[in-house]
Amino acid sequence: MSLAGREIVVGVSGGIAAYKAAALTSLLVQRGAGVTAVLTSAARRFVGTATFAALTGRPVASRTFDPTAYPLGAHIELAARAEIVVVAPATADFLAKAAHGSADDLLSTLALCAECPVLVAPAMNAAMWSKPAVQRNVRQVEADGLGIVAPGTGWLSCRQQGAGRMAEPDEIVAAIESVLAAAPRRP
Repeated sequence: MSLAGREIVVGVSGGIAAYKAAALTSLLVQRGAGVTAVLTSAARRFVGTATFAALTGRPVASRTFDPTAYPLGAHIELAARAEIVVVAPATADFLAKAAHGSADDLLSTLALCAECPVLVAPAMNAAMWSKPAVQRNVRQVEADGLGIVAPGTGWLSCRQQGAGRMAEPDEIVAAIESVLAAAPRRP
């Protein structure tokens, strides 16, 4: 499936796997997609906005209220433009917000406002991933219609092996292509 001309929002929440979001963004742009990156304040501690601006050729959205760039509200304008919102990495914090309808930053507000498909790629420490609360939140967001690109098992940044490693960028691209192939194209 071609991603040429498709509008994708890549949301990056704060985890070490944020570096993989840069690779994901690059792959999407190389395939012709128009990509806008939305970074949480925690994500910006792991990877800078300059990286995503250079990769996308677009300004990075990070503030809920930015009347100069988004007079109607970034969450509203980005949601209206996006054909899919992809959150990679999706931290335990983001999953909790999505599961409970919390909207206290641009990314969580955008995810609530989006009428297009939303796909999340969880990433976290194995101990966090195995917690009943996290698994409950994953089940809830899935029940609410968000797609999940399950994390893998492998070497984690905490220097342990286990489940919770964010899916590889090419796996996430394949999931994006599958979702977009099944969804009607927005005008």
